[in-house]
Amino acid sequence: MTEVRIDTARGIRLAGTLTLPEGAAPLDVETLQERVSHGATVPVRGEAAILLAHSFLTDRHGVAGRLDRLAEHYRGEGFATLQFDFSGLGCSDDDVITLAGEVEDLQAAASWLAGLGYARLGVHANGLGATATLLARPESVRTAVLVGAIVGPQSILWEHVFSPDQLDQLDRHGLTRLVDDNPNPRRWNVLSKQTLADVSLQSPETTMADLSWPVLMVHGALTDEFPDSEAGATEGFPMLPDGSRLVQIRTSADADESAEEQVARLGTEWFTRRLR
Repeated sequence: MTEVRIDTARGIRLAGTLTLPEGAAPLDVETLQERVSHGATVPVRGEAAILLAHSFLTDRHGVAGRLDRLAEHYRGEGFATLQFDFSGLGCSDDDVITLAGEVEDLQAAASWLAGLGYARLGVHANGLGATATLLARPESVRTAVLVGAIVGPQSILWEHVFSPDQLDQLDRHGLTRLVDDNPNPRRWNVLSKQTLADVSLQSPETTMADLSWPVLMVHGALTDEFPDSEAGATEGFPMLPDGSRLVQIRTSADADESAEEQVARLGTEWFTRRLR
């Protein structure tokens, strides 16, 4: 496990954790980055890598450690994993949380992994992180597993999310802040009017059309999934490339697998086919 910092084009630094699977060749991040900075070639890694992107207002660990467990599962299947905090969240640099920022963050993280020699790269993303993946479309990525992606308009009563004082701050200053309740040192998340529009006003034509690689879209697995996300994915699914798949997870008390276990199994099957 290596704690890393990743620079974005706008000068924000992202915090992340790169972890290799058991038996993988050692990787000296600092040495490789220095070689890249001097124009030297970097050997191609033998294992594929999966970049994990978290959902709205969480961090690299996911709700209740969900992404930690998923990353561990992927490493058990032979994949390297990179978990990172979007800007303005977790241990990354301060920033106003916007979808445009998360798109740039994801592009930077994917490019950083490619620079270490990872020629086979996939993304597993939850919630708004999945939306950012669809919009970012990193060139180095071959495929993605998108869980609870926000791809269409959402009916959200923001007065149930923000206090009257916070709504007044948004109206008067364009910004407000929420207490960060994730298990990390950050105290506040800063949001803008644009943040609310990013969550509420997506369209399948913008998020799903003209994608160059197939994706697995999964709905029904997140405890924090937005209620209208499945409808947008169903509407936009015909726009996705051939080979894409849409899965709705439904669980019951006597189900053989939990929603989390189903996502891990589906993701592993998908990446095994697409990255090897």
